[in-house]
Amino acid sequence: MRSAHGLMTPPPLSIIQSSVLRMLPRLELPAGARVLDAPCGGGALALALRSAGFDVWGADLDAGALPLLEPQFVPADLNQPLPWPDNHFDAVFSVEGIEHLENRFLFLRQIRRILKPGGRLVLTTPNILMLRSRVRFFASGFYHRDSRPLDESRRHPLHHINLATFPDLRYALHTTGFSITEVEATHIKPVSWVYGALAPWMYLYTLAAFRKEKDPGKRERNRTIRRILFSRALLFGENLIIVARVQKAEKEE
Repeated sequence: MRSAHGLMTPPPLSIIQSSVLRMLPRLELPAGARVLDAPCGGGALALALRSAGFDVWGADLDAGALPLLEPQFVPADLNQPLPWPDNHFDAVFSVEGIEHLENRFLFLRQIRRILKPGGRLVLTTPNILMLRSRVRFFASGFYHRDSRPLDESRRHPLHHINLATFPDLRYALHTTGFSITEVEATHIKPVSWVYGALAPWMYLYTLAAFRKEKDPGKRERNRTIRRILFSRALLFGENLIIVARVQKAEKEE
């Protein structure tokens, strides 16, 4: 977008990107930290991170952000290995991207590789386990962010081909070298509160199902998962913000 003077003007931040920015102080990133925004879309979040004092790189299949971010924009297919060396970034921001990818495990392993020890991943994705979405799925078999079948006549990069529940994402993160430190909601629509009356029944149903687990270690982890599943963020949030940290190697413990 160009101003009346012919200068490039940044696109406005979305409500999701604004929610991510509000979490910056809690990440405790050092001044001048090298961060990656992937996918960076139009570059709004990358520019905001740059204004916050970080050394920001952007990556996306679409080169729309190139004029705003060059020379620190890299065209990249996030379904493929990423073009950076090991231990290169202090943090990676991935806003509304993982649900579009063919293989979330490959993507997360690549993010783990390019992050420094102790580096942070800030990931957002549609919350398909919110109560309103669960009701939609019960009635139609489709979640709230994809209420109808995808257009299968062509493969589009923005199709939600890999929507995942929070436990699915937790499994993917914890088996690719990350540890989740925080789970929040980007925003809550007022209509979602109407569905709160269903939460007690769902809690009892989930509690009964989880009681079947016999392994003590898994039972302990399931208690944590259940607590998050019935948090305000998971029950009512439109999109999730998941903050994860690179796990320490065993020899570093």
